[in-house]
Amino acid sequence: MGKGKYNRRNFLLRVIDIQNIYTEHHKRGCTDVYIYNTHIYPTYKIGRTTFYNYLAIPAVKELKILEAKMLREKEENKRQLSMFSTNE
Repeated sequence: MGKGKYNRRNFLLRVIDIQNIYTEHHKRGCTDVYIYNTHIYPTYKIGRTTFYNYLAIPAVKELKILEAKMLREKEENKRQLSMFSTNE
């Protein structure tokens, strides 16, 4: 598995975490600015534009697709024959 897939997976997990924090506090009636200033910025140190961009990403859907792809590649690697196998 490529290094980029794990980086993308970690990015999507961070986005999902931020989206969950936002959703939880937004349901209580908190404003976006309040959520950003009190919960998002102190923890993640991202700008407001980045925060709003993260809210627009369909991260759960992308994470499911990425994990399915990673699982498929893992299964393919198991089936791949090795020149140096010890099954003689």
